[in-house]
Amino acid sequence: MLSVGRILEGAFGLVRERYVAVAVWIGLYLAVNIAFMLTIMPMMGATMNPAAATDPGAMLGAMLPMFALIPVFFVVAVVLYAAAMRAVLRPDAGGIAYLRLGMDELRLIGLSIIFAIAGTILMFVISLALGLVGVGIAASGEPGVGSVLFSFLFMIGIFAVMIFFVVRFSLAFPLTLYRGKIVIGEAWTLSSGRFWSLFGAALVITLIMMILNIAVSMFTMGSYFYDLMSAAGDPEAVALAAEAQAQSYAQFSPVMILSSLGTAIVAGLGVALTGGSVATAAKLLLADEDEDAEDVFG
Repeated sequence: MLSVGRILEGAFGLVRERYVAVAVWIGLYLAVNIAFMLTIMPMMGATMNPAAATDPGAMLGAMLPMFALIPVFFVVAVVLYAAAMRAVLRPDAGGIAYLRLGMDELRLIGLSIIFAIAGTILMFVISLALGLVGVGIAASGEPGVGSVLFSFLFMIGIFAVMIFFVVRFSLAFPLTLYRGKIVIGEAWTLSSGRFWSLFGAALVITLIMMILNIAVSMFTMGSYFYDLMSAAGDPEAVALAAEAQAQSYAQFSPVMILSSLGTAIVAGLGVALTGGSVATAAKLLLADEDEDAEDVFG
């Protein structure tokens, strides 16, 4: 029987039982994150140089390495997410922290691209619908409070629909890893009638990650936030605080290292909890299906 409690138990059980693997995931993310920070340092320096900031060519040249690293980040994220799901679905797989770079990861990358394309199309349709609503409201000549409220409710409805689809198709990733082929339809079928359990677990993990991210931000950027509050109403002081903060990230400094470490720890835990939760949900539902089949066929 699938429940929020059982999904969370599996996710936190992964962190508790495979803490060495989680530490390796954090270390890998930290290495990539530091490489990314070192790569964008020229861009940070360019933004603080008035002469370079007014030269689009110089700015673009400084940003190119950052764009080149984006696919690397994507591949690393897929590899880590696959490792977390593999630790639940194939606990005897072995290897270094369940990390692989093979056909499983390639299929997950393909699945991510499929969902990205579908999401882009959906957003285009939603934007078109929202634009038509806006034209209709403008044509009525009476925008009023009622029209504003309708637009707000329309946006809430769109957000709810998007959340619904994300949750219903969330099992596609662990099922693709488990089946050894790209799976979409089975994810929709298997999640039928289990939306609230899946959504509840995802909501709890999302809130936990938000709290952890806020804690890291306050620890690494607390002085910057204090400077901003102290400089309220003084544009020059705000600019100086922003420049000092950018300067701290534009060099290999303790602030940059602490920020990268904190981000890596939260990211590693996030990978374990999100990957572990969907893999646990898929494992429980597949086990339920197997039990039902045994009841029917013996």
